[in-house]
Amino acid sequence: MEPIAVVEGIVGQGKRVGRTMGVPTANLPFPSAENRPENGIYVAEVIFPDENMRCEEGVLSQGYHPTLPEGEPTVEVFLLNRHEDLYGKHIQIRYLQYIRPEIKFDSREALRLKMQEDIAAARAWFVKRAEEEK
Repeated sequence: MEPIAVVEGIVGQGKRVGRTMGVPTANLPFPSAENRPENGIYVAEVIFPDENMRCEEGVLSQGYHPTLPEGEPTVEVFLLNRHEDLYGKHIQIRYLQYIRPEIKFDSREALRLKMQEDIAAARAWFVKRAEEEK
């Protein structure tokens, strides 16, 4: 499957909001305009070039984070099946499927619940892809 977009870089520290909601994310700088897909939530694969191209399933958020807008826009990716310290690691993110646009929520709890729905949608997408590849 051809990705919608690919970004890569060194994982830096974000606002640590995802971690407080049980969804720790790896943060990359916002991509330049010529390489940037539409802001929103995507199913993604995270590739680790320095680890024999290890591939992990994920879900990402790209944009301005309207519910908690402090700071610069970023790309944040959550690994679906692993929790590991990624600070300082070189990663490549492949955008596979658009899920939805960015939304401003009325509360952090509403955001947290929607993040859980996004994670479920990404997991279902990977299951469906695996079944189709059989």
